[in-house]
Amino acid sequence: MRQIDYSETRLVSRHRGTLPVLLTCPHDGIQIPTAVPNRTEPGSPIECPPPEFDRDLRTRAVTTGVAQRLLDVTGEAPSVVIAEYDREYIDANRSAKCAFEPSDEQPPEAQQYYDEYHNTIREFTDDIRAENGGLGLLFDIHGTEGIEGNLAHLYLGTVNGCTVKRLLQADPQAMQRRRSLRGFLEAAGYDVVAEAPQLIGGHTVRTYGSHNPDGLDAIQIEIIRELRESPQRDCLIEHLAQAIALLVPLWADCQTLAAFRGIDLVTAEFAPVVAGQLRPDADTGDWVLRLGSEPGNRGRLEIRREPDAGGRPRRAGVLVLCGEDGNDHYLWVDNEGRLRIAPSDPGSQSHAGRVVGAQT
Repeated sequence: MRQIDYSETRLVSRHRGTLPVLLTCPHDGIQIPTAVPNRTEPGSPIECPPPEFDRDLRTRAVTTGVAQRLLDVTGEAPSVVIAEYDREYIDANRSAKCAFEPSDEQPPEAQQYYDEYHNTIREFTDDIRAENGGLGLLFDIHGTEGIEGNLAHLYLGTVNGCTVKRLLQADPQAMQRRRSLRGFLEAAGYDVVAEAPQLIGGHTVRTYGSHNPDGLDAIQIEIIRELRESPQRDCLIEHLAQAIALLVPLWADCQTLAAFRGIDLVTAEFAPVVAGQLRPDADTGDWVLRLGSEPGNRGRLEIRREPDAGGRPRRAGVLVLCGEDGNDHYLWVDNEGRLRIAPSDPGSQSHAGRVVGAQT
């Protein structure tokens, strides 16, 4: 069985995968970066949130475990970025001005380690988008003690849907469906809370989420300590990997998401040409069917019924239109070439309804 290998530069481990998934882990490092001072609360800029120093214990094991199981399950590995430096010195999930202790040095010694982490995420994000038509998924793995009065096993954060904007534009119910990350995890027996206070998503998902034109659909996953530090962790790794594997064809496949946005009609098997499109009109929201791509194409629409196996003649094709009154109207051409309309299905009665047009 193939094992994922990691390389490390400036205390950042990474693996470049082929699956359109990126896993990030900012807060389980133990290494001390050279010449970087400890972060202190008084030293933080006033506009920054209070610094946190505790490690998200075992989130590195969860991240690498999920990555390996994805390779085992799908045959493809995700991309992975892990901060190996201790959060006490650099917080990779904060903006640069809030991530490390201010320094008179320009740039501070900590900057190179911080930049290595985020430059690698940016590089992998760009790779995934380039390989998958702009689509891809990012899961930022964290640990939490939970929220008093709102206890769960897992907390999902998307900044109230902001960081999965592209996904929700394609399917507004994507995060609530039974076939969603939350749905798959709840089916596996976990209590899952979305957008809990203080856990709606931090710097990573806000920076690389799909609300940015160069981002991926990004979800922050917070895991309670009991799951991370008990034998249940192996089950969690398995369930997370299975859920993500199921989400890839639903959320990160160009053809699947195109079905939510519209339909392309193509001609030719080996050199496809779009001959028509079904798309919502951007201004009115109405769905519009357009046929014909090349200047010489007529964009012909045929509604017909071919003769059956018994040799009986084909019936006229019927176009059903919904009127402004909400009622159906049936439009067809009778056996004398006249256009007719009726409020009910004419069945085999060629001369039902009334004539609204005739050839001259």
